[in-house]
Amino acid sequence: MAIEYRRDLLRLDQVVAQESGQALVEGEINVPENKAPIARILDINAEAVISSQEVIQDKVMAEGIIRYDILYIPEEDSAIDSLESEIGFTQYMDLPGARPKMASRLKLDVEHVDYELASARKINVKAVLDLSGQVSQVVELEAVTEFSGEDVEVLREGIRVSSIAGTGHSQTLVREDLELADSMPTIQKIVRKSAQVRINEKKAADNKVVVHGDVDLKLLYLCEDEDEPIQYISHSIPFSHVVEIQGAYQGMECWADAAVTELYADPREDINGELRIIDTELVLAVDAQVFEAQEGEIITDAYSPQAAMEVKKRKIKIKQFVGESQGHTIVKESVTFPEGVPKARKILYVEARPVVTDSAMDEGKASVEGVLACQVVYQTNDPDVPVASFQEELPFRHTLEIDGVKSHMDCESEAVAENVNFTLLAQDEVELKIPVLCRVSVSQIIEKDVIISAEEVEEAAGKEPGIYIYYVKPDDTLWSIAKKYNTTISNILKYNPMDNEAVSPGTRLLIFKKLDSSVI
Repeated sequence: MAIEYRRDLLRLDQVVAQESGQALVEGEINVPENKAPIARILDINAEAVISSQEVIQDKVMAEGIIRYDILYIPEEDSAIDSLESEIGFTQYMDLPGARPKMASRLKLDVEHVDYELASARKINVKAVLDLSGQVSQVVELEAVTEFSGEDVEVLREGIRVSSIAGTGHSQTLVREDLELADSMPTIQKIVRKSAQVRINEKKAADNKVVVHGDVDLKLLYLCEDEDEPIQYISHSIPFSHVVEIQGAYQGMECWADAAVTELYADPREDINGELRIIDTELVLAVDAQVFEAQEGEIITDAYSPQAAMEVKKRKIKIKQFVGESQGHTIVKESVTFPEGVPKARKILYVEARPVVTDSAMDEGKASVEGVLACQVVYQTNDPDVPVASFQEELPFRHTLEIDGVKSHMDCESEAVAENVNFTLLAQDEVELKIPVLCRVSVSQIIEKDVIISAEEVEEAAGKEPGIYIYYVKPDDTLWSIAKKYNTTISNILKYNPMDNEAVSPGTRLLIFKKLDSSVI
């Protein structure tokens, strides 16, 4: 019997490797001559920005900077001052199987910062980075999709594969003039500024991906009010941006990410000559991808009851998107001041930075766990230490419902802390109420065997024709049993009536192995 078949081209993104880990970036920050020397550090914020990434042999190399924002008390002055600095880094992430020109996706976040004031003009810093990376490549292979004639039994599986159809990168400028509310005092000096991007919607259209989102801007400024020398501003700026991608069309799956690469916030005078307007300007780097999806059936196994047949298979790995969701949880906690710190007269501000420590999946659910690193800055009654600070970590957990999620799947998660509400309950106790936005994206990597060729071979010795009694084993299927005895599923069902094709371990089956071609 000549085995004839048809092959079609299958194009997909093959996940080569994905890993996660941590890295340590050390460096020193020197206080420039135009800034006052440091007596005491109140708070240090750190943010990592990747400027470039490159796939090399078995690794991904990332280059970027860590931006440090330092709030401190200067020597010989009780007024608060600030300092911004950058430390460059080059990090390598092991991804076995990675090769140059493969597609990569790398995510990097600052988990923790340790610092030591080496002198009034030098700070030693250590930043712990969380890294997660993935490399993939487009694979094209000819897979058997049809056998000619009725002499071959085939096992088909539905499959949905997608491949990267296009990638785009561009920048956009976001501007907005912020005017202080009447109840807020006039600006003396802006001492801290930070921004985080939230993507709310992304859609593929003709030759582009349209991205909508918000930039959450946070500012600290000094004023001449002795009771409230530090003022806190939180403001969301909406943005829309188009990333050009040739070949994109409406309805395609797409992915988008954005990061703030530059941030300017400068006060200017209003019509009354007071510094009550803040000119803000942000540069966003926006990345996007579109995916070509294919749905259909593949043949994962085949045999012939009429002749010995050998099939050649190839194993493929497919990353399938399952779903995404986002939602809020509220972290509310009364925090007692640690021993050794001064008592509080007034809370100036609280900064909360979420760190995701774990993600877990269950049937139809994805859970995000982490801690909020809360920096509390406050006024004291001690004239020698008028402003003090301490850090407290608060746990959070949030569960989101996503259809189709299973425990073995992969989850990408992030959390964003929104406006922190605080109430001073006592001189050594503060109540914190922090909304946390959690976002998850769930996918899975599945492995499939596809048949790439088949041929007739000389029949090997096996079970003699006849009638057999078979007891179903735990991993058995009707397909595996039929193939083992060189018969067909329809023949098994003919002599073993059952409601469906599912078989339970221990079930007794009557198997008629072919006597000749007329038996079955």
